Amino acid sequence: MKSVLTIQERLKDLRVERNLSLEELTKETGISSSALSSYENNEDKDISLNSIITLAGFYKVSTDYLLGLTEINKSSVSDISELKLDDETIDILKSGKINTRLLCEIIKHEDFVKFMSDVEIYVDGFAEMQIRNLNSYVSVLRNNIQAKNNTDDSEHYIKTLKACEINETDYFSRLISEDITKIAKTIKESHRWDKETGDANNPLKDVINIVNEYKNSPDPMKATLTTLGKQLGMNFNKMVASEVLFFKTLVEKYSSVYRSMLPKKGRGKK
Repeated sequence: MKSVLTIQERLKDLRVERNLSLEELTKETGISSSALSSYENNEDKDISLNSIITLAGFYKVSTDYLLGLTEINKSSVSDISELKLDDETIDILKSGKINTRLLCEIIKHEDFVKFMSDVEIYVDGFAEMQIRNLNSYVSVLRNNIQAKNNTDDSEHYIKTLKACEINETDYFSRLISEDITKIAKTIKESHRWDKETGDANNPLKDVINIVNEYKNSPDPMKATLTTLGKQLGMNFNKMVASEVLFFKTLVEKYSSVYRSMLPKKGRGKK
């Protein structure tokens, strides 16, 4: 995921968060739906100062937020010192070395409080005494059983009791790992279809773009060859007719993908 939202993304997110259609937003702001749509989708579209002020006022955010000059969309009267951040932490946040937008999403996740609580319990040793007492109880029980029944360590019951003893570091390592993995997985799913997310050189993106470009094309063969060309790094436009014909013959004969793109015929087709 990328670090900074564009003006277009901010405008669309604010509208979607309020469950407003473009027509409804037009009624609220007096800005035409066509203009609002272009503001949200066209990066080259100039947004008038009046529209920026109107939209900022309607959404109750600062114009700086809409313009991408800050990530804070609400004015805050609290002093930064109240956040208990030290100078080194502030320098790191301002350095650009970490994705602060991702950090914000992690912090806002519903399980982040649990994650921090588990880390705090481990770091401060809040559970250390309870775990030690539990292990001592299990150990005494195991020793008593062995002494009473003359049972060695290889017995299944004794091995089970031994396995009941808790290693604090192992336990919290698993717990904390599960916490942060769950948070990361949720955020990953929410950004699965972001164009900025994932491998920038993933050939699947090229295929998806081609499919979108030719999904209504009357020429499935052209779409298929273009997709194949992208995957193989070949430019079919530079081939002579006989070379293109060779590939077309192979596609027509062996490609189930190409056949699935052809108009359906026969029973049930209107």
